Amino acid sequence: MHAFVDAHLDIAWSSLQHGRDFVAGHPDAALGLPDLLTGGVTLACASIFAAQHDEDESADEVAERQLAYYEALPGRSNGKVIWPADVMDVGMVTPGDKLCLIGLLEGCEPIKDVSQMEAYYRRGVRVGALTWNKRNKWANGCDATGGLTMEGVGLIKEMDRLGMVHDVSHLNRTSIDDLLGTARGPVIASHVGADAVLEHKRNLTDDHLKAIASRGGVVGLVLYSKILVEEGRASFDDAMRHLTHMIEVCGIDGVGIGSDMDGGFGKSELPTGIRTAADLPRFADALADRGYSETDIGKVCGGNFRRVLTSVM
Repeated sequence: MHAFVDAHLDIAWSSLQHGRDFVAGHPDAALGLPDLLTGGVTLACASIFAAQHDEDESADEVAERQLAYYEALPGRSNGKVIWPADVMDVGMVTPGDKLCLIGLLEGCEPIKDVSQMEAYYRRGVRVGALTWNKRNKWANGCDATGGLTMEGVGLIKEMDRLGMVHDVSHLNRTSIDDLLGTARGPVIASHVGADAVLEHKRNLTDDHLKAIASRGGVVGLVLYSKILVEEGRASFDDAMRHLTHMIEVCGIDGVGIGSDMDGGFGKSELPTGIRTAADLPRFADALADRGYSETDIGKVCGGNFRRVLTSVM
């Protein structure tokens, strides 16, 4: 079995929002520890998402609850979950054994001042996305116009100083250009599709796919039907069309998987044939059927994201 890396899982948000037990798994969830282990996922970026929250809570309070959730997982899982993982952890884990997690701050709404990012880094956050769809203090997302703000440029420089990965998934195209021109550290798109396959504000153009791959970054295929097809539920072949196009544009070293499972959508909006994380090995089988070598399949399933993510651990 290939050792999978999933670059985007909304574990804490989904578990807290719906009252689900991630460690035991839940029948309504695509995302649970048993399914991730069955699917061979050894490393994942676990999101801290606070861009949307109830009026009686602040973004930093929501982020704190989610961070505390992750920090409790190693004990609750009897050591099956490692948070925050380091290079040695990742190197020792085998598929089906344990799940290594690092934090991905999906929208920097909890950050009020550049200096606060270091505290998140020290607690396990290694990947940062400036905003989620809308405009905030730092950048304009895919629902807004304009690029990075001056404060956002400063936050990127602080993330570079700390040694973090930049995630462009929810930025608009101007903000992506600005980030690519500013950031010195690794850049990824943790969960996107290919705009050439389906024009969508959340999908990357070929130019942006090439730009990220050319600097050693990786783009992750999202498994959300609304980003993969114009209407209805995507098929597994629809997902593969995005994946193979991304490989053609980025090269075999520039593509991975970032499912976004349970990220505000249900199992019914995953591509047909993908019911839970346990079904991720279908991508390895489909790539083999299309003539890809075992080495190249290993890169797409996990090796590429592992290379970038372990560089900041």
